[in-house]
Amino acid sequence: MRAAAALILALALAGCDSAPKVVFADASITLPDDPIDLPEGPGRDAVIENCTACHSPSTMLQQPKVSAEKWESIVGKMRKLYKAPVDEAAVPAIVAYMMHVQSLPEASR
Repeated sequence: MRAAAALILALALAGCDSAPKVVFADASITLPDDPIDLPEGPGRDAVIENCTACHSPSTMLQQPKVSAEKWESIVGKMRKLYKAPVDEAAVPAIVAYMMHVQSLPEASR
């Protein structure tokens, strides 16, 4: 019985003596430029420093109008759930900027 088990093990391991045939290829992607810039307003620097690493200006400017409390909640979710490196001291400025942007006419955004 042990001889049979040893033979099965030897046969199984015989196929493991060569390295797997894996080929890695270099790959790169080119992200599109976002030609839209954020309009001037109070808190713009805080948004650029804390939000633009993940969000493009065009994405930020297309958000629906929500209350300041909702923006605080959204930024809090980014910090807690997604571990976004947003400075807690910058949250009021970010909220103020998003409220300012929401108050602009569509053509100004």
